[in-house]
Amino acid sequence: MREPVVRLSPRLSAGLVALLVSCAALPGAQAQDTQAVTVRILVPQSTSALPFLVAQRDQPLGGTILKVEFFANHAQALARLLRGETDLLLSGTSQGWENRLDGSPIVMIDTGVWAVSSLVGRDRTITGFGDLRGRRIALPFPGAPLDFQTRALLAFDKLDPDKDLTISYGPFAQSVQRLLSGQIDAAALPEPLATTVVKKNGLLRLIEYSRAWARLTGGDPRSPQVSLFTTENYARDHAPLLGALVGAWDTASRAVADHPAEVAAQFAQALSTDPAILEEATRNTLLAVPSPAENKSRILAYYDSVSKFLPAGPRPLDERFFFMP
Repeated sequence: MREPVVRLSPRLSAGLVALLVSCAALPGAQAQDTQAVTVRILVPQSTSALPFLVAQRDQPLGGTILKVEFFANHAQALARLLRGETDLLLSGTSQGWENRLDGSPIVMIDTGVWAVSSLVGRDRTITGFGDLRGRRIALPFPGAPLDFQTRALLAFDKLDPDKDLTISYGPFAQSVQRLLSGQIDAAALPEPLATTVVKKNGLLRLIEYSRAWARLTGGDPRSPQVSLFTTENYARDHAPLLGALVGAWDTASRAVADHPAEVAAQFAQALSTDPAILEEATRNTLLAVPSPAENKSRILAYYDSVSKFLPAGPRPLDERFFFMP
């Protein structure tokens, strides 16, 4: 199997130069230049983790070692970040802003996943959110990213989420079982689970959230789904390193998008997924790492679109929530 070629982007090269200059200025840097720095990153066991698995394989940051670890529970992973047991956390975009709004010192470094979910079911007549009138759909939990985005998309198609259809909540695995037993008409599922149930259970991919969101925005399919976070103290003390990391993340994301079959074959076991399913799931995951400035602009625009559907309603995000190298 041919390994994907990973090249340094101009942004990464500039970041590395800044990092080397910063390190050289530290007291004792000359005596410690052979000591590698380790950056610990917690990631979910999903397609969103693939760029970090590629980066861990290639170790593009020279004297900085990237160490990736899977987590199963987002709340526990966030607690580990705040306790200093990890340096970075790849998690739901809205989880980050919710914790920031509640007073947490969490900082968003950048966003890397802009579409990862589909509405899955059996009824071929459901081709858009406007077709869900009178239907029963399942979402993960109230206030979840798929909850407020679904509500925004339903409202765009002139449906009242609380009156024109029935929304129930539950874990993804439970929603799949309810779907298979006919208790609901459709369920919103992320990758690689959406592709798994389509391939193994004979279900249909009824609506891709990216296509639906493109209708709402007038053509742009990207909505922030998974972002990378750290704490204010870590961001302040490691700004050059984080700038270089964003470049490495960008390069690795492009490698995944350009070589989904090869990447899926290499990391399917790590993600406990069949390689063919992981390849298709990767193709259905929109990976992109914008500049921090563009990321901030996109996050604020998306937040403005969906904030009225959040449980607590609109609350302003402060400037310090966004990492700026």
